[in-house]
Amino acid sequence: MFQSRSSWMALLGAGALTLVLALPGAVRAQVGTAMTVARNISVEGRAGYAVPGSHLSDIEDGGFTAGLGVSYRIANRIRLRADGDLETLLGKVQPSGLASFPDLKLWHYGAGVDVELLQPILIPWRITAGLEAGATTFDFDQASSTKTYLTTSGFARVGYSPVPLVDLFVQARAYLMFTSPDDFAAMSSDIGDTTWSFPLQGGVALHLP
Repeated sequence: MFQSRSSWMALLGAGALTLVLALPGAVRAQVGTAMTVARNISVEGRAGYAVPGSHLSDIEDGGFTAGLGVSYRIANRIRLRADGDLETLLGKVQPSGLASFPDLKLWHYGAGVDVELLQPILIPWRITAGLEAGATTFDFDQASSTKTYLTTSGFARVGYSPVPLVDLFVQARAYLMFTSPDDFAAMSSDIGDTTWSFPLQGGVALHLP
């Protein structure tokens, strides 16, 4: 019996030693596979609700927003990206009650960088933050001209990967637009040197290995 027990202990010890020796290699293989899959081009589509901020909310109500994006991973958790968003804001009724402000389309486009705060691929959840710079074109309905302004933006995103090459996500973005007060004087609006908008969106990202 003692000899049998010793044999079992020897086998268990050998198995444990084999596992310990093999584990680093398995972890390295898993990380290597994850890194290989993670280094890819991603394309995404998103839609949601646009919230005007600061003085823009004095003349516009919220509306529909949609956007497209493409990104390329340059490091483990860092991507270069380019985005475009459209916000369709609805004009508020003027204080006189005789008419409403014209509806407004905001065309945002920009490029920047985002950082994944969790190790990609190894777990199904992704938390991402990003910064971009670009421009926004103001396109008022019933107006004969458009105006384009320098814009910066930042966003935070939470995503879930049901399969390795697909992310479902929700994100909140803030656009800071450097406007010109003179451009809005005819509208009796006190939009100043800057104004904000906040698209709240959900979407799908596809990763191309």
